[in-house]
Amino acid sequence: MNIVLFFICQQEHLDRYDFEKKLRSYTKNAVVIGINGVTEGQVCTALLAKKYFDDDEPLMSANTDQYIDVDINEYLDAMQSRELDGMIMTMKSSDPKWSYARTDAEGLVVETAEKKVISSDATVGIFNFAHGSDLVRSAEQMIADNLRVNGEFYTCPCYNYLIKGGKRIGIYGIGEEYHGMYGLGIPQDLEFFLNHPVSRKVIR
Repeated sequence: MNIVLFFICQQEHLDRYDFEKKLRSYTKNAVVIGINGVTEGQVCTALLAKKYFDDDEPLMSANTDQYIDVDINEYLDAMQSRELDGMIMTMKSSDPKWSYARTDAEGLVVETAEKKVISSDATVGIFNFAHGSDLVRSAEQMIADNLRVNGEFYTCPCYNYLIKGGKRIGIYGIGEEYHGMYGLGIPQDLEFFLNHPVSRKVIR
């Protein structure tokens, strides 16, 4: 499989830190998109690269402010073996700062919600789609419906449109915050991670 990584970054950061060179050193197939200013939300940022993934190829959308202590191949294999149209990586939590997925007895997602606790399965910011076009179609419908949370458009609610269309969406649990998922977005979380033994896996 020819894997392409899309990095959507603030142009200021690309220029100031020579960031594009670093990103391209991590993979042969990188597309780096620089933006100026803040978008209307997480999924709006992803859609800036839609011309590259509005097709039938699999797609993973990932936030960049967390470290996930999991074998990503096992995660992807689980999606394929369960013949899912989408999968959400989750952790156990009850904090309303996260988005959540609620499942039925078969383990299929029946509802997702942003910043609202509807189950004990919180998302960690990694979302998979069997077809990139599914994200594009559902996100654009959500934007047309003006379905915002705290003024922003998020990725997780897109799955509700796919579920209504009969798509099979699953979850994949990896533990909980600070034990499987480590936030990097604020100084306190970053300091915790750097002092945790798990950081030795990535810092050499």
